[in-house]
Amino acid sequence: MRLVALAILLLLAACHPKASASDASSGTAAPDAGTLETGDPKALLAEVDRLKDQLKDRPKTFEILSALGNLYYENGRYLEAVDSYRQALLLSAPAEAEDQALRQKQIKAAPLLPAECRRSGPTYGLVEIAEVARKFEEPRRLRCLDAILELALADRSRRGNSLYLIGNPDGALAEHKLVLERSADYPESLFFVGAILLEKSHGDKALLEEGKKFWRRLLEVAPDHPRAALVKESLPRADEIFTPKTKEAGPVAQGDGQLPPGHPGVPSRNGAAPGPAAVTGAAGPMAHAGPSAEEVANVADAVSGTERTPELEKGLDQLTSESEKLLDQGKYQEARDSIVRVMPMRPNDARTAADMGAAMRGLGRAEMAERVLSRALELDPKQPRALYELGRLFAAKGDTAGARGKLQALQSSDAKFAQAHDVAGELARLR
Repeated sequence: MRLVALAILLLLAACHPKASASDASSGTAAPDAGTLETGDPKALLAEVDRLKDQLKDRPKTFEILSALGNLYYENGRYLEAVDSYRQALLLSAPAEAEDQALRQKQIKAAPLLPAECRRSGPTYGLVEIAEVARKFEEPRRLRCLDAILELALADRSRRGNSLYLIGNPDGALAEHKLVLERSADYPESLFFVGAILLEKSHGDKALLEEGKKFWRRLLEVAPDHPRAALVKESLPRADEIFTPKTKEAGPVAQGDGQLPPGHPGVPSRNGAAPGPAAVTGAAGPMAHAGPSAEEVANVADAVSGTERTPELEKGLDQLTSESEKLLDQGKYQEARDSIVRVMPMRPNDARTAADMGAAMRGLGRAEMAERVLSRALELDPKQPRALYELGRLFAAKGDTAGARGKLQALQSSDAKFAQAHDVAGELARLR
């Protein structure tokens, strides 16, 4: 985390002409930027958000883009993490191609890392080291490339995780498979490839076996990995867990124990909110969830060149109001499709975050919903829809005290919203 903080502070310092390089290197920022503790990712993220317009046109190194991606990832802002990692990986792509070409020639890496291949300061990172490495003979060059690409490998894995967490498992699968092409036993990617294949299997024996193969390999090569315990518990019951129930058996209730605690949920594709293993056969993986990689890229491009006019703001307001009407009608997929167009333009708006959290709760993405709704309340502790939806979420989890606290806070802060949404009835049902 200190390396992440340092890289970002170097970028922030560039926005303050009076800030010296030594200030940034020592973990401080210009006085008008406020004092940032290098161990506090929330403080760093707040400063990044505050200076977002200034940072947008600043040239960014691979290391800074990687650090920004990690900062967004650690704070649960996966849309922005996906795009930061994308930009970082574009810069590492030439070095990755050279590394792959040397491997295909069956070159063996030199045992010792040349001194010139160690990162040093803000101006000597991956791109500069890759350029220097081209002057080495092939074994030393491969050793050098392997060293500087370790961070790119982690970035690609986390980009895959981020894509999964915004509901794009196909994109996640592609990224993790690229990781395994370069590092066949990378534990995080073994886990996610196995999990996604199992979830996509719908009981198909071939896919089930393929998914289990990756999980078995994870247990062989990394038995102490944080996800290994989950895999060890799930693997013997994989056929049962990942085979859809018949219509006669009825839907599986949320939290019924079909998946072990901590396992990524398997939502339905029809907009309902079934339990973790109730997978329907409709087309399109997790179609109701977060935006696809293409949507992310398209929106990011549009935002970067969009002038914030009164007409644009009015249109965003209309989209927000439309999503809230759809939420109140229980049309969660349509509400998600509407509000996702607003989020990149208003990343720090409590109302927008609350609406997205509400859509995710309605679509059965409880973990994501709680994360986004909590973010909304960080931005505005009295945001009515966030209080309402978190109350409902806590009630569904059996946390009566937590649900009552949120719903009573809503009644105190916005009686009109509470009345319109029958909060009194919700509270009565908790008793």
